[in-house]
Amino acid sequence: MHRTICIFVVSLASAQTYDVATIKYVKGPITHSADPVIRGRTVTGIALTVRDLLTYAYAVRYDQLSGGPSWTGEDHYDIMAKSEGEGALTLAQSRQMMQALLADRFHLQMHRETQDVPVYALVIAKNGPKITPATETTACYSVRGDDKGLRMEARCGTMEQVARQLAGTGGRYVVDKTGLTGRYAFTLTWWPANRIPPPDSDAPSMFKAVEEQLGLKLESTHGPIEMLIIGHVEKPTEN
Repeated sequence: MHRTICIFVVSLASAQTYDVATIKYVKGPITHSADPVIRGRTVTGIALTVRDLLTYAYAVRYDQLSGGPSWTGEDHYDIMAKSEGEGALTLAQSRQMMQALLADRFHLQMHRETQDVPVYALVIAKNGPKITPATETTACYSVRGDDKGLRMEARCGTMEQVARQLAGTGGRYVVDKTGLTGRYAFTLTWWPANRIPPPDSDAPSMFKAVEEQLGLKLESTHGPIEMLIIGHVEKPTEN
């Protein structure tokens, strides 16, 4: 297996750091969680795991994370980090703050590796795509989930968005190999590959839905993917 390793360290001298931060462990069943939100110069998150914070801080998917103890995906924390200064934080600055918080408070150490791993290639199926060119340019797509599965409705969606959405529920990175570069209108309803359906579910599998509803196909293959490898992490001291 081909592997390229790149060890990196966050430069706190040039990156956006926090001046005040609170971390509180969330006990009991998790009924609600929320990804980090920027309000002025404050970033807050509700009931997030270390892995949740990593996907936000480094703009990666969960399937790009490797290593680390099991609690990094099980223990949940309420997070608040604030930086002094003028003007609202940008998304890039808020991510830098989360990187600094993970390094300082969780003592996170990790590195990047490019690994040749199993992926799915999104390709055009035998009978051709079943999607239509978009006629709208706003409210491009939405995804809703319930006990019947997931539903993606697109008015001006891209194949890259489809690939990213399927990767989140398929357990593997999905590479767009369709060659379809425009924006399209379509609806996709499926049951996530990483969840067991209830006995009475009639939602199609991810693979069946992609072929029957979009005229596309997911093929198993290998490809180079950049991974974040957790080398060391500690539970934080609450405050």
